[in-house]
Amino acid sequence: MAASTLGTVMEWYDFNLYGLASALVFGPLIFGSSSVGGTLASFGTFAVGFAARPLGGIFFGHIGDRFGRKQVLVATMLVMGLCTALIGLLPTYAEIGLAAPILLILLRIVQGIAVGGEFAGATLLTIENAPPRRRGLHGAIPAMGTGAGFVLASAVFGLISLLPEDAFLSWGWRVPFLISIGITVFGLWLRRGISDTRVFTETAETVGKVRLPIATVLREQPGAVLRTLGITVSGFVFGYTVQAFSLSYGVGTVGVSRSVMLWAIACASALEIATIPFWGWLSDVIGRRVMVTIGLVFTMAYVFPFFALLKTGNTGLIFLAMIIALPIAKDMVFGPQAALVAEMFDTRVRFTGVSAGREIGGAIFGGTAPFIATALLAATGSVSAIAVYIVVACVLTLIAVFVGKETAHGDLRELASLAPTDTPGENR
Repeated sequence: MAASTLGTVMEWYDFNLYGLASALVFGPLIFGSSSVGGTLASFGTFAVGFAARPLGGIFFGHIGDRFGRKQVLVATMLVMGLCTALIGLLPTYAEIGLAAPILLILLRIVQGIAVGGEFAGATLLTIENAPPRRRGLHGAIPAMGTGAGFVLASAVFGLISLLPEDAFLSWGWRVPFLISIGITVFGLWLRRGISDTRVFTETAETVGKVRLPIATVLREQPGAVLRTLGITVSGFVFGYTVQAFSLSYGVGTVGVSRSVMLWAIACASALEIATIPFWGWLSDVIGRRVMVTIGLVFTMAYVFPFFALLKTGNTGLIFLAMIIALPIAKDMVFGPQAALVAEMFDTRVRFTGVSAGREIGGAIFGGTAPFIATALLAATGSVSAIAVYIVVACVLTLIAVFVGKETAHGDLRELASLAPTDTPGENR
């Protein structure tokens, strides 16, 4: 659990740095424009990373289902850390012209491939080791690393943003990316000693493995993949609108200082370290569908007040807006998510199924969220259209939640078992 959680913190530190830099520095420095066009281009590359995540989910899902969870977690850590450090060394548009955004996009694609296998690997390692009525809690603990990683990224960026403007734009923004070198070394050391789950090893020995997990899951459990995609929609849209777009909106449109916005997000993300496991545990008690439904209804009711609080420009109200948005609204849906989607798949294709469904959802709805929100604001001049966009995402997730059965208290080996292989222990 420690290896999964701390590793996830480190990986999401790397990944979230990019979202912060997209909102604050990549437009003028890498794309050569300080206008809305530069911000849109920057958020466009943010979306590119998400577009690559399904490839990583399928690739690493295959490795995870065929050869075990551990290999995936070590590989994704190494690739993410290397890409993040290279972004910190990237020349600017003023120095190398169009080569700067091209190199950034290439690094972002590789980053996206790596993170595509991280979430499923880390959460499955704990879920498959959890007691039957504690999977929500155990799956939420490494998922907590997504919030903790954002805390770390926001805190470091917040401290660096206190530098004078010229120092921040010339070299300061690079420091958080270069710090990832040390974080990666520590993460690799931490993960080297983990072993695969008992559920995975016992299933491989007694029932067998499948030769092509992606083909099997699409043939025999396509509804579970589609439902996983739907379950992730609201979290991706609302989460990245709050964490990436609202930062750009608060600084560029409302006129709030960069450090206030960063610290508000960091404070809210810090609370997620406690609330994500709490909501995951509560879903063990009252059921996944009830817990997620409460979160979706609350989010739809809160989204308009959220933007109203941001528009005040008041520091205290901005902190309040973020604290309600992330650890409460978003996490009531996100906390139970890891267990909810894992319980829909057979052990032999679980890594591939969870990764494919979740990362396709991320590519369609997560990476595009800041871009779409920015475009809606530019087109309408109002955040109301963005609020409606979030409400529609919540409705899609609500539908996905209710088309499946409640799985909180079943045996993980039996919830979605495929037909056994002809000969136990062999591949098909």
